Amino acid sequence: MLFYLDNWESVAPGTSPQFPLSARRRGGQGVRSGPKGINENYARELLELHTLGVDGGYTQQDVIDVARIFTGWSIERPQQGGDFEFHDWAHDRGEKQVLGVGFQAGHGMDEGVRLLKMLAGLPATMHHVSWKLCQRFVRDDPPDGCVDEAVAAWRRSSGDVREVLRAIFHGPDFWAPDNARAKVKTPLEFVVSAARAVSAEPDTSPRLAQVVARLGEPLYLHVAPDGYSEREAAWVNSGALLDRMNAAVALAAGKLPGVTVVLDSIVGVGDADQVIGAVNEKILGGTMSENTKQVMGRELAGISDPIQARALAVGLALGGPEFQRQ
Repeated sequence: MLFYLDNWESVAPGTSPQFPLSARRRGGQGVRSGPKGINENYARELLELHTLGVDGGYTQQDVIDVARIFTGWSIERPQQGGDFEFHDWAHDRGEKQVLGVGFQAGHGMDEGVRLLKMLAGLPATMHHVSWKLCQRFVRDDPPDGCVDEAVAAWRRSSGDVREVLRAIFHGPDFWAPDNARAKVKTPLEFVVSAARAVSAEPDTSPRLAQVVARLGEPLYLHVAPDGYSEREAAWVNSGALLDRMNAAVALAAGKLPGVTVVLDSIVGVGDADQVIGAVNEKILGGTMSENTKQVMGRELAGISDPIQARALAVGLALGGPEFQRQ
């Protein structure tokens, strides 16, 4: 994030490194200048996305002073690993104030650490992050009770995320029938779970990741810093579901590039009813609906090759509605 949101080039106005960052290009053509002042991108997203939330009560001046606090927070060159490093020369050592809390002049990297700890302990952060966790693990619009229990665990444990998650997973909302299987898999979750369900063996190429990208979730390529959506509406439409079905049928038939599939250890061959029953048990854990069974029976009725029928049954189960749920 320090790189992606440009904090590596955020410096106190008027400062410059002991050894200039500017470098002449080959042949002496032009000079690349170094950073000129503060950059607010990291500060704004820290407050809006990662701690307080968009309605967390901060002001534009708070954003500016947070950006000043994080001047000098940078990274090594990516070619050298991109590890965190603090540039003392770039830090704004003046007095700041964030959310009414004063930060005395003369401090360095320590005031950034102090700010992070302060933000982590604020009620707005507790609620915002707890809401996000409940959305991730319970349902798209999480119940108030789930969020309240997560916030209470946050307070008790001083922000131990393991305790917050434990409160969510042991809470009644997580286990409520209305919330069971309430969330739809993202393309990544769908591809990974489908490959696991048939014990697929991926090769070392990026081809399976390319399948995830074709389904709408190219890895590490979401443009905004908020991450891919947790909401069903972002992933479920007729075209997306058809693409998932096609990928599932290709996977079960051994025609999906990048993976090897042998169904013998998963589902045996037999008549249509036997195969459907085995697929329901082995792939779907007994959750196949009567409608899915009927649809699958009709699709298998005209197939005389038992190997082909088995592959189609597995593919239809992977691409069907029951398997799309987390």
